Amino acid sequence: MSVWKSPLFLFGFLIILTMFFGSIIYSHYVPDSKKPTMIIRYDENKIPIDSPPIEPFKEMPFGTDRFGVSMLHKVIDGAKYTLGFAFLIAFARLLAGTILGLIFSQFPKSVLRMLNKLFDSFYYAPATIVAYLILYPVLQIFTWSIPKNEQTIFSFLVLVLIAVPPVMITVASETSKYLENEFISSVKILGGRRLHIMRKHVLPFLKPRLSILYSQQVVSTLLLLAHLGVLKVFIGGTDIITLDPLENNTLPVAMINEWSSMIGAYIYELRGNTWVIYTPLAGFAVAILAMNFMVEAMKRQYLAQGGYTVTKRLFRKKKMTVPVKKMTDEQFERIMKTGSEG
Repeated sequence: MSVWKSPLFLFGFLIILTMFFGSIIYSHYVPDSKKPTMIIRYDENKIPIDSPPIEPFKEMPFGTDRFGVSMLHKVIDGAKYTLGFAFLIAFARLLAGTILGLIFSQFPKSVLRMLNKLFDSFYYAPATIVAYLILYPVLQIFTWSIPKNEQTIFSFLVLVLIAVPPVMITVASETSKYLENEFISSVKILGGRRLHIMRKHVLPFLKPRLSILYSQQVVSTLLLLAHLGVLKVFIGGTDIITLDPLENNTLPVAMINEWSSMIGAYIYELRGNTWVIYTPLAGFAVAILAMNFMVEAMKRQYLAQGGYTVTKRLFRKKKMTVPVKKMTDEQFERIMKTGSEG
C-alpha cells in the first residue's frame, strides 16, 4: 500500500500544505498595509476605554499585540517564512549528508568506525547551544554592521552545517550495511560498477529511509528555531529600535513575522499577556504534530515493506534478464572439459 493512501499521512500533509500555501495566498491578498489592527477606543467624553493589547475573542480571534496588530494575521503571515526555512534547511542537510554519506560508505570499515567516533558527539551536543553561540554575535551584537540578507544566509548555513554530520553518518552506516548483501557481490561479479550499484540498488533502497529522515529533519529544524527564538536569535534578520536615546535603551526586533522571531520579540509578554506568545507557539505545535503524523505513517509503510522490497524487486528483474544459473553451468562444463582434455 502506498503511503499516500494512509489517512494519517494525508491528514498531516494537508495541514502542512494548507499552512504553507495558505500563508502565501493570504500575504498576497492581505499585505502589511492592510493588516487588521485595533486602535485606542474613546467614549463620548474622549476618555480611553480600551486599548491594545486586546484579549482573544474580544475583538479578534487570537487577540492583538501591544501595537494593536492581530496575532492571527501575524501567525498566518509568518507561516510561509518558518515552514519555508524548515523545508529548505532540512533539504540542504539531507542533500549534503546523503552525498557525503554515500562517499564515506565506500571507505574501509575501520575508517567508518573512526568517523563514527569522531562525529558521535554531534548526536549528544545540544544543537541549540552550538547555534546560539555562533549566531548570537552576528544577529544581535554586530547586526548593525552586517546586511540583513547576509544575516539570513549566514543563519541558513549554520543551521545546515550543524546537522550534516549526523545525517552523513546515518546514510553511510545504512549504505555500508546494505552493500554487505550477497546479491551486491553478484552484481559486482557480473560487471556492475560502483555508480551503477549506487543508482540501481542503493538509491532505491535509501529512498524510503531518506523520506523519513527528511521529515525528521524538518521537525528538528522547527524545534531548533523555536529554541533560538526564546534566546532572541531572530533568523529573518534583526533590527534595533532605540527606546530612550539618553539612557541608550534599545530593543531588538524581528524584521519579518517569522514564528521563532515572534516568540523572542514577545517573550516579556509571559508576565501578563500570555496569548501574544502562545499564538506563535501554537503554530509550531500544529506544524510539528502534522509532520510527526507523516513520519509515523512513513515508518509504518517502510516496516510493512520490510525495507528491502524495492531492491529485491529490482534484483529479481535483473535475474530474469540475465540467466545466471545457465551461464554458470556452461562455465562449469567448459572448465570440466578443459580439465579432461588436459
